[in-house]
Amino acid sequence: MATKVGIIVLSGTLDKAMPAFIIGTTAAAMGMEVGMFFSFYGLNVIHKEKMKNLKVSPVGNPAMPIPVPQIFTILPGMMDFATAMMKDMMKKHKVPSIEELINQAKELDVKLYPCQMAMSLFGYKEEDLIDGLQKPAGAATFLNFVNAGEKSLILNF
Repeated sequence: MATKVGIIVLSGTLDKAMPAFIIGTTAAAMGMEVGMFFSFYGLNVIHKEKMKNLKVSPVGNPAMPIPVPQIFTILPGMMDFATAMMKDMMKKHKVPSIEELINQAKELDVKLYPCQMAMSLFGYKEEDLIDGLQKPAGAATFLNFVNAGEKSLILNF
């Protein structure tokens, strides 16, 4: 029985989705079974339309390398500026895009679980989400997947 890694994606921001997929694809490449559970705003990461416009939120993020004082991060346009800056940095350093990471996850058999309750809450239908996902599931289904491993680990993003 393999080690199982469960990753819970609760945020729909680019700066939270990227590390979740990087860790997930790395664990899968190392031979671990990986399941990712997308709930609440994390559903936007696997939503066909919303995933195209994931943003980086500089507000309340003192580690964000924006060359302005933190108070200015609340100004209109700063989220778009921070997102563009992050995407430029990613391109410069050859970091895969979120779309590329999602495709890698699928190729590595990472199980991508949309949260049924959150889908109902936000009025999302299965056809609103990208292809290649598990059937919408509840928390118990996801936890049963993770708990079935010889060793298991759950991470939250």
